[in-house]
Amino acid sequence: MKKLIASLGIFCLVFQVVGQDEKVVIIDKSAYKSEIKSQRTKKLVDNTSVVKFSPLQMVAGEINFGYERKISDYSSIEVEFGPTLSNIGLSVNQNHYYVDPFGSYNYVEQRSKAGFFLSTGFRFYPMDNGKVLNGFYVSPVIKYRLMNNGLHDYSGNLDDTKGSESDVNFSFNFGFQKWVSSRFSLDFFGGVGLAYESYITKEVMSSYNSTTQLYDYYWNRNTYDGVRFLITGGIKVGIGN
Repeated sequence: MKKLIASLGIFCLVFQVVGQDEKVVIIDKSAYKSEIKSQRTKKLVDNTSVVKFSPLQMVAGEINFGYERKISDYSSIEVEFGPTLSNIGLSVNQNHYYVDPFGSYNYVEQRSKAGFFLSTGFRFYPMDNGKVLNGFYVSPVIKYRLMNNGLHDYSGNLDDTKGSESDVNFSFNFGFQKWVSSRFSLDFFGGVGLAYESYITKEVMSSYNSTTQLYDYYWNRNTYDGVRFLITGGIKVGIGN
């Protein structure tokens, strides 16, 4: 009997010790997934700079390249630059016609010439806890653009000449930069602002020469400058570094 009681006592003691070593682990799957997603997001924004190309700006006559560089946990500087071509996209002006006194007309063709543009902007990323170059941002931008174009008189009376359009733009942009992989980003943006424009255009004119009893043809220079409301937008494809 004593042996039976002793055996039961030893069994209870061992069971109690083993029971104390047992642990119950509860896994919160939603929290686990959030942590994994957060780690992936952090990995995607390790880049401190981005080289960009904006394909839709070709509609405005620009071959648009850009470079964005982190300067703090919440801000960056972006510079854009490239050539302009006057006869691509919406930058093409209508051809000009001039009706002379003899009832015929001279046809002036606008030909493409290269120009350039340069812009710079400061970006602030307010909503991503220091994950600069990622997520929502606001950005004031200033830009200068020169569009040149050649003018050719088909009648052959005049040598070729050129016109131009120069713009100084200020806009307040907002956008969202999304990383679709560790090195590849898509930057969607839009904005509003003001643009100061200055145009130089030319048209064929003629005047009657009483000495030769013929008409003398010449280029008549016209200028215009003014301020207009500006709306901008597009998408930039980026490679991070």
